[in-house]
Amino acid sequence: MCAISRSDKGRNAARWALCLALALAASTAGAQGAQPRGAASPAEMAPSSFERSHVPEGQTAAATAAPTLSAQPASALALALPSPGSAGVSLPADGEALSPDAGSPVTSGSGNASDAGAAAAPLPACPPGEYFSIPIPWGEPSFEAFRTAYLSEGGRKWLAAVMERARPYMAYIAERVRYYGLPDELVYLPVIESEYSPKAVSRSGATGLWQFMRNSIGGYGIRIDDWVDERRDFMKSTDAALRKLADNYAAFGDWNLALAAYNSGLGAVTRALRKADADKGKDYWSLRKQGLLAAETTSYVPKFLAVVTILSYPRRNGLDVDWDEGGAWESLELRKSVDLCLLADAAGIPLADLKAGNAELRYTVTPPWSGYRIKVPAGSADAVKAALDDPSLKLLRYYLHKVSSGDTLSAIARHYGTPQSMIVQANPGMKPDLLRLGQVIVIPALKDAAPMQSAASDDAKLDFSGSYSVVKGDTLWSISLRYNVQPEVLAGKNGLSLTSVIREGMVLHVPIIK
Repeated sequence: MCAISRSDKGRNAARWALCLALALAASTAGAQGAQPRGAASPAEMAPSSFERSHVPEGQTAAATAAPTLSAQPASALALALPSPGSAGVSLPADGEALSPDAGSPVTSGSGNASDAGAAAAPLPACPPGEYFSIPIPWGEPSFEAFRTAYLSEGGRKWLAAVMERARPYMAYIAERVRYYGLPDELVYLPVIESEYSPKAVSRSGATGLWQFMRNSIGGYGIRIDDWVDERRDFMKSTDAALRKLADNYAAFGDWNLALAAYNSGLGAVTRALRKADADKGKDYWSLRKQGLLAAETTSYVPKFLAVVTILSYPRRNGLDVDWDEGGAWESLELRKSVDLCLLADAAGIPLADLKAGNAELRYTVTPPWSGYRIKVPAGSADAVKAALDDPSLKLLRYYLHKVSSGDTLSAIARHYGTPQSMIVQANPGMKPDLLRLGQVIVIPALKDAAPMQSAASDDAKLDFSGSYSVVKGDTLWSISLRYNVQPEVLAGKNGLSLTSVIREGMVLHVPIIK
């Protein structure tokens, strides 16, 4: 369901129109369930700052390039596609037809054509001058319904906004698609997965540009911990997604099935193929007809292919595209943690650029381990390197915390939002279980925090002019309960620690009970 608050309706009129059109298209596809995994509908994600570029039509893709961290120039975004048969995929032939009852592509004159019935009409040929390396099901009802939705006024505005958002990432993704020898059309898969937002999170928890679930990252080099969620790392997640798609294609030898498996899982498509009636076909479109695919998967492939046909030739489809290409990125290895805010200021670059390139960070501070690679715009790499190499620059903010009665390392870490391990690392020689009253601890600042009020601060203000003579069986803990005071405070007022031994007859300072 498409959900936009009433206050947003005026601002998002185009998104409302597209939402309704896509709902109709999805019903044509027979999708009764939720959106595809991670494929939030245009109205379900609030728009954010968008950045992306495109390449003029007719420009050809470069040959497979060696892997580099810097994205290639305009050629990296070339969208005219390889010749038939590249990457093991054949282009749809002229005269290809669909079975009127199944919606499965059928080539006119093939053995399957007679099975489709005499009423089968030839499909429209691919428009002159347009080429695709994944077969396009021209004339298939759900595909055409999605095209109509995206070509509406609201649909075009939405697509243009998403492609603007893609600006920082598009060149790198296009380069990696070519490096792996995959169909160039895959550069548009994040459009329906995440609206090209690395911060996107679906209702089911799928995250990042490529919408990885936690249980789907095994074997693809994606790390998730207290510091990073690399499903949001545009470089690592892109490589992981393309490897997964390549694995899917290796399993099925068909890009429609590979895409369906990316949406619903390799196992789900494998089970569907096992159940399929061989006489009715075992391609993606036949599995749809036989009702063997999840509801959202039945709309996933036609939706993607509809987007591909429009964005591959944007001007022909009424999109006003900015041809300025997105910048390249350079990856720099860090030896210590840095605060992105301080680094951006020291290097004289926009903080937004560092945040866009390093969306995997849970804080604006990089992890404490060595080897983390920060991604910076290639044009700013020299300035960033100079800032990182300048020993006079302090690129991490700190709080200074003076230990009070009742303070514990866990409470301090919780208050400042800094992991205990990082606090220990910043304070060589500190014993976490033996904090001393008055000890000053350095706290790396991961977020804004007010000064910590000690749990025992009120107790410290008590009048300790009373006295108590220790009797057999007493402990600091039992005496603190009797006088309703924190044991740490009682110990501190008497020059003791919580591990001190008290003896019978010892006189302790205690608060006056009023």
